[in-house]
Amino acid sequence: MEKGYDIAILGGGPGGYITAIRAAQLGAKVCLIEKDKVGGACLNYGCIPTKALLACTSLYDKAKKIDQFGISAENISIDFGRVIERKNKIVEKLVQGIEFLLNKNGINVIYGEGVVETQHVVSLIDQKISAPKIILATGSSPICLPGIDFNGECFISSNDLLSNPQVPEKLDIVGGGVIGIHFAFIFSSLGTNVTIYEALPEILPGIDDEAIALIKRILVRRKITVKTGIKFTKDLSCGKTLICVGRSPNLGSIKNLNLKTEGKSLWVNEKMETSIPGIYAIGDLVSKKMFAHVASEQGVTAAENAMGGDKTFNYDCIPYTIYTNPEIAGVGLTEKEAKEKLGNIKVGKFPFAALGIAQAMGDIEGFIKVVADENNKILGVHIVGSEANTIIGAAAIALKNKLTTDQLANTIQAHPSFPEGLQEAALASLQKSLHVIN
Repeated sequence: MEKGYDIAILGGGPGGYITAIRAAQLGAKVCLIEKDKVGGACLNYGCIPTKALLACTSLYDKAKKIDQFGISAENISIDFGRVIERKNKIVEKLVQGIEFLLNKNGINVIYGEGVVETQHVVSLIDQKISAPKIILATGSSPICLPGIDFNGECFISSNDLLSNPQVPEKLDIVGGGVIGIHFAFIFSSLGTNVTIYEALPEILPGIDDEAIALIKRILVRRKITVKTGIKFTKDLSCGKTLICVGRSPNLGSIKNLNLKTEGKSLWVNEKMETSIPGIYAIGDLVSKKMFAHVASEQGVTAAENAMGGDKTFNYDCIPYTIYTNPEIAGVGLTEKEAKEKLGNIKVGKFPFAALGIAQAMGDIEGFIKVVADENNKILGVHIVGSEANTIIGAAAIALKNKLTTDQLANTIQAHPSFPEGLQEAALASLQKSLHVIN
């Protein structure tokens, strides 16, 4: 039996469920098809679980230095089994929250694996769904290395590591990107001997050079070995190897369609529409930046256009945060990228050590950097330090609205606060710094 909808969405991750909600808000009759759990890889196996673990291990790291705050405590320890239990409860609660939202918005959620049969029909095992508009949001999956398969024991994916309460004595991490660095911090805090292997000349590609240099010093301090420019092979394995060398788009559901591609990804225009009219694609299927917040915004764009709107998406002001300790965050061009693109630029940097709030909180490591053109238009902001994930929000607003460093420098911030550092970095770019020597 075939059921008809205005929009059928494949995939209930941070792109798919947001797409469904926005389309329903616009009056569409929506069907959301999900083969596993709503929330997708981000909520169930990635962003949220890793941050839940990092919250525990970061607190544990700080607790071990508690005497610096005039507090005495003995026998401080961490139970990783309970940490995993806490993570599971958080994920379960958030999944239930999404299910509640979908239900309240009148969205029909079907659990099962859908395949797009034709331009307007999606097939499941026991039914067919028809819709004039289809939005693909099936995400991506971890990829392995040539000649190596994930086996859940020796060679594991991040999914495997997130569900195992056992702390390995040694852990190899293949891939020095965001996922690899997150797990390096988690397990080094737990006492694991960690080695990172990265085939590229440097870890954290695309991140500000000074931020990388600082994080590498911190990794050394944490006794994490970093080996760059090395292609990992089986014989290098210590016995427990996490492979996080990238993700591949899940294209199985569209194997019957002849959609235009760009490399491994699907091609879409700025309205998120594929080469077949009425079929849209979002998130890891298409994205140049595989972030949950990118998938969500692309989903809003696709939903509005599927309902007759005229919304476009671009990658100009996409912020990111890496939850190391201290955190890394950035938006816009790095200093190196700006120099390569424009030649003459202005850079202002302010150290956390000069921030009163950082000294009071005991989090003095890091800096805030503002990159601008010769006319003081802000091109990028890059942060290493406490609360970087919060501060970068203000920077993203500044970039999105084409603000100048003058405007940022003349915006009064509360004292004492971490955003003061953003104002001070803007002042530094204008040679007007008040708390460091210009």
